[in-house]
Amino acid sequence: TRFFEAAGITREGQPSIIEQSKVIAKLFPKDINLVSNSRENSTIFFAVKGATKVYGFRYYSVAEQRVQQAWFDWELSGEIQHLAMLDDALYAVVKNSSNYVIQKFSLKLDDGSHTVTDDNLTPSDATDDLEYRIHLDNSHTFASTALTYVSSGDYTKFDHTVADFSGTGQLAVYAVSTGTDKEFNGSLVNVTTFDDGGTTKIKIPGNWTTSNNDQAYTLVLGYLFDMEVQFPTIYKLDNQGENRWRADLQSSLIVHRAKFSLGPTGVYNTTLKRVGKPDYTETFESTQADAYYANTVGIENEQLATLPIYERNTTLNLTLKSTHPSPATLYSMTWEGEYSPRYYQRV
Repeated sequence: TRFFEAAGITREGQPSIIEQSKVIAKLFPKDINLVSNSRENSTIFFAVKGATKVYGFRYYSVAEQRVQQAWFDWELSGEIQHLAMLDDALYAVVKNSSNYVIQKFSLKLDDGSHTVTDDNLTPSDATDDLEYRIHLDNSHTFASTALTYVSSGDYTKFDHTVADFSGTGQLAVYAVSTGTDKEFNGSLVNVTTFDDGGTTKIKIPGNWTTSNNDQAYTLVLGYLFDMEVQFPTIYKLDNQGENRWRADLQSSLIVHRAKFSLGPTGVYNTTLKRVGKPDYTETFESTQADAYYANTVGIENEQLATLPIYERNTTLNLTLKSTHPSPATLYSMTWEGEYSPRYYQRV
C-alpha cells in the first residue's frame, strides 16, 4: 500500500505528487482497506479490516508551507471492522470475541472527555483552574456512591456491566473529586474482575468508600495503554536553506545528555539502550515527595528534564514511554555532546 499526496493543484499545470508513506514503507501494511480523513484536524487514519492497529498521518501547514508532519499508530482492543470521522472524533467498530462495540477517539477535548482539574489551591476561583485529560482506553465513569466495601477481604467492589470491558488489557481506576475535599483526587490503582454471584464485578484493593459528601468523587475505569516515542539516531544537522537540513553522517559525535521539554506531564519513563551495555531506565515524576501540597493533582504544567547518556550516537537508542493515565506531553528533545568533523573535506 502506498499513500500519495497531491499538492499545488491549479487550473493549469501539473500538481506535485509526493509519496508520504515512503518513510514507513517497511511498516505500512500492504492490504490497507479502511481510510478516514479529517481535513479540519489535519489527520488521516488507515487500517486493515480484521487487524488491531490504526495508522495515522498528521500534518501541520502554514499557508502553502508544510511545517511539520509525522506518522503514528494506535493499538485497539479488538479487531477493527470500520472507521469513520465525525465532529473531531474517530469512531471505530471493534470486534472483541463475539461482541461488537463502537469506540470513540476524541482528537480534541469535548463534553464527553474525561478530565481532572487542578484548582491551584483556589477552589472558589475557577479562572486559574487547569484541566487535564485522563488517558484510559474504553473509559467509563462510575459514581463513588456505587461502591461497596467488603471488610472480610479488604476490598471495594462495584458493578461495571453497564460498559463493555471484554478486552485482555490491564484495567485501572482513576478518581476525580467532585466535592470540596480532594482527598481521593488523582488516586490511581490497577484493578481486577471477579465473579460475584454470577455477575462480573470490579475489585479495588482497600477501602474506597466514603460517607462524606464533601469527599464525593467520580471513578474513571478503563484500560492502561503505552504511549511510546522512539527517537531517531542523533546527528548534527546543517541548515541547507529553508526547511532543508543535512545530517553529518561521517562525523564523530559523543552524546553527553538529552534534554526534554515537556508540557502537562505526570509520570513517564526513559529507556536508553546501548550496544554491549545493560539498558538504563529512569522514571520521572512531575511532583516529588514532600515538594507539593496535599490533595493536589500530581501533574506539572511545564517541565524540563535532563537524561545523562555519554555514548556514541550510532550505538544508542532512546525511548520515552508513559503508561500512567496522566498526560505526558513532549514538545521537543535537544542534546549536548562532543562533536568532531574528523577533518573530512566535501565537494
